Amino acid sequence: MSAKSVVVVGATAPDIVKLIAAINRAGSDNLVLEGFLDDDPSKLGTEFMGYPVLGTTAALRDRFRDFWVANNVARDMPTRQKLVRRLASLHVTKHLTLIHPSIDTSYSKIGEGSMLQEGVVLGPLCEIGDHCVLYARAIIGHECIVEDVVFVGNNAIVGARGRVGTGAFIGLNSVIIPYLTIGARSTVGAGSVVVRNVPPDQTVFGNPARAGVQPAQSVAQIS
Repeated sequence: MSAKSVVVVGATAPDIVKLIAAINRAGSDNLVLEGFLDDDPSKLGTEFMGYPVLGTTAALRDRFRDFWVANNVARDMPTRQKLVRRLASLHVTKHLTLIHPSIDTSYSKIGEGSMLQEGVVLGPLCEIGDHCVLYARAIIGHECIVEDVVFVGNNAIVGARGRVGTGAFIGLNSVIIPYLTIGARSTVGAGSVVVRNVPPDQTVFGNPARAGVQPAQSVAQIS
């Protein structure tokens, strides 16, 4: 198996280093992590998780043009989506998809640039879009559609035949009962139980989940 040289954009969430190590140990891929890129000038020249911060995303135009690129903006979906657009403007084509070797991906589809952590369960015929993040032990029911740039937190459950719109944030330990639609850019707060469809751009929380006055980012921060 030929080696893939990798740079990670975003010296933020440490989980990605552990995920890459698990993939390499299992022999699922041969990923050589060269370091991180970050547009925060205070991080340049430092180390993160033992790897150097090598430069800004501008370096993808030349020095790292042929590298595989992993998007490590994990929980802030508007910022993750902004980075996806930034990578497109830099003509990045090698978007690294990271899937923990514990995950059974048979009978499911996973888009490019997505990151699935340890213990995620994928029901048959479910589809995960591009640039999604599924944290440890998230459960996606059979025939679900998870659109692009979606975050699903630890232990969250998306019931069978549900649909989660682009840019949505599903907080940890939340439950979405089967057949529901979570609208684009909506936020489901941690520990919520969703029993009805959620329109786009809405924040819901509680059991049963109801629309709230808190901005989406404040709920995301506690999730």
